[in-house]
Amino acid sequence: MLRCCLIWSLFFVLSATVVAQDSGWKAGFSRVVITPEKPMWMSGYGGRTHASEGKVHDLYARAAALQDAGGKRVVMVSLDLVGVPKVMAERVSAAAKAKHKLERADLMFCCSHTHCGPALDQTLTHMLDMKEEDWQQVMANQKWLDARVTEAIDTAMADLKPARLATGVGNCGFASNRRPPIGTGPIDHEVPVLRVLSADGTQLRGMIFGYACHNTVLGFYQWCGDYAGFAQLYLEERHPGATALFFSGCGADQNPLPRRKVELAEQYGRMLALSVGKVVATEMSPVSGEVTTRFREIPLEFSMIPSRDELAKTAESADRYQRTRAKLFLKDIDAGMPLAPTYPYPVQVWKLGNVNWVALGGEVVVDYSLRLKRELGQGQTWVTGYANDVMAYIPSERVLVEGGYEGDSSMIVYMQPSKWKAGLEDQIVATVKELTKP
Repeated sequence: MLRCCLIWSLFFVLSATVVAQDSGWKAGFSRVVITPEKPMWMSGYGGRTHASEGKVHDLYARAAALQDAGGKRVVMVSLDLVGVPKVMAERVSAAAKAKHKLERADLMFCCSHTHCGPALDQTLTHMLDMKEEDWQQVMANQKWLDARVTEAIDTAMADLKPARLATGVGNCGFASNRRPPIGTGPIDHEVPVLRVLSADGTQLRGMIFGYACHNTVLGFYQWCGDYAGFAQLYLEERHPGATALFFSGCGADQNPLPRRKVELAEQYGRMLALSVGKVVATEMSPVSGEVTTRFREIPLEFSMIPSRDELAKTAESADRYQRTRAKLFLKDIDAGMPLAPTYPYPVQVWKLGNVNWVALGGEVVVDYSLRLKRELGQGQTWVTGYANDVMAYIPSERVLVEGGYEGDSSMIVYMQPSKWKAGLEDQIVATVKELTKP
């Protein structure tokens, strides 16, 4: 620990001797508390039976605004939440466009996927056995949350100042593939890092970093950002004035092991933060040129759509999750809203220096990250999961064939009509490649 602190200190002492250069970039940061103001239902686990009971630490919405030499501006939002409701992303994006003229492609909404955050509108909420008054509280908190995220974007945009940007990749090793046999499947231990310094190189203003692992060390009834929350707070405590923003990689089939103790969440957070610190203290690749942004929704097909008769039968099931899903679908059908055969799946790509930063919706398994890095360039490809809309697990073809929770049964708690139709991996990868073309 002492060695790492000395390395970081030495880095900034040396940086202070560098003559300031105008990189053309500007950056702004913000951090806004989003811890619910009253006890309410939490998300992450369908077996929860009551509202929250205090907190380990606050939850945050953090935002990083970047502007290139040509005036192009983008904002990345990092949320200590289990997901990104599509409705929230749409409402906040509309506000950002009206106030800052930011297009949808210019906004990237990321979440840590902590399982110790609040229940959200349209994301893993119907799996909870809540009463009507609980639902009303969730909807009211969502409106407050939307306003807080909008505030984070506004504050980051107002904070834009000349800056130096650089990228690098580290390594951290606590994630393990959770699909049976546990620990034998593919993993991605890379830690991509974007470092933002002041224009003269003497101050660390912000760090954006990612890791592919579920934030499921904890599963109790206290608000907590899990290991990602501890990592961000750890970095910010050691660099006063800097903001640390986490994004979850393709960790849908990755778990932190062992788990279920606060001490372990703190330990993994320190491990990840130290990995980021090592990268920040090295000679990183300066970001030059302009930032380009692209965003597209593609229709991912479901393998089947159940009939009304099938749903009516399932509505009598002894399985609460199956029963809830069937009743929800029947209500929609009777209201004149038939089940859609496809889902509008978000794919986003930012070109930042020599890095293609890919943001995929849903809980994406690690195969996507490994494949995209092979095909687009190792060290030059960052892949974010859980971005812009978390609507379901996104299995690779391998996982889809193997089945299990990530490939099939998880669609029940996500209230989707069936598992995905074969071919989704190639469809998603082909879209990413198209969006990365000059």
